[in-house]
Amino acid sequence: MPTFSHILVPYDGTESSEVALKMASELCHRFEASITAVYVKKTETDSAFDRVEESIKQREKDFGLNIQFLHPLGRMYKEIVRVIGEVGADLVIMGTHGTSGFEEFWIGSNAYRIVSRTDVPVITMQANFNKESFKKIVVPIDQSKDTRQKLPMVAQLAHYFGSEIHIIGATKYTDYDSHKTVKLYVEQSVDLLAKEGLEVVVTYEMGKNVAQATLNYAESVNADLVIMMSESEPSSGLFMGTNAQQLVNHSKIPVMTLQPKSVGIAITGY
Repeated sequence: MPTFSHILVPYDGTESSEVALKMASELCHRFEASITAVYVKKTETDSAFDRVEESIKQREKDFGLNIQFLHPLGRMYKEIVRVIGEVGADLVIMGTHGTSGFEEFWIGSNAYRIVSRTDVPVITMQANFNKESFKKIVVPIDQSKDTRQKLPMVAQLAHYFGSEIHIIGATKYTDYDSHKTVKLYVEQSVDLLAKEGLEVVVTYEMGKNVAQATLNYAESVNADLVIMMSESEPSSGLFMGTNAQQLVNHSKIPVMTLQPKSVGIAITGY
């Protein structure tokens, strides 16, 4: 079973942050976890602070939870990352508004910066998500060595929620070796999940943009969650993997992004 014990939600009262807080509350009840909401003030006299604080007090009543509310002053992503470590959060759920154009290839949003700077899993979601569970999970498998590291989390969540698992084997490359590697990794993934008593639906999208193929497939099967590694098609410096950027950016379906070193519980035989 998943062992989330402390969920952190960046919260500013916007619709997407409300959706994130609601999902966090659902998971807190399921896992008997604690929850921290964080509003990063822009100035000492931040005009929105009183409104956000009142909203948190109301959500405590609505959800029947004690919500720790922190309100540091500073740069949003830096303070969120600091607080994650300070409170010992092991899951972050945050709203995202989606971007386009130049930001597609540069980590210009708080969501990108938080995902790329913390070791804990981060679920990003847009305001349109209105479900209370993750009954259908889509798992992209590419040719990167880290791609299979998401499988322990996939198995744990699938067991807990009784989820249907969909693996999409995908690569942007058209050469034989890339396709062979992807198919091998998919077969290994299916075998490992089968050892956990989990059945998998498999599809392939070769020679296409992995992020777009994943989004299209996830929408076609009405998925509730996409799980991927942050370093798929890695770049250097402040860049995240291209596929992770695009998914966090555009997906109307929640995306759980895992850092390779954040996956610590192995599947039997993995």
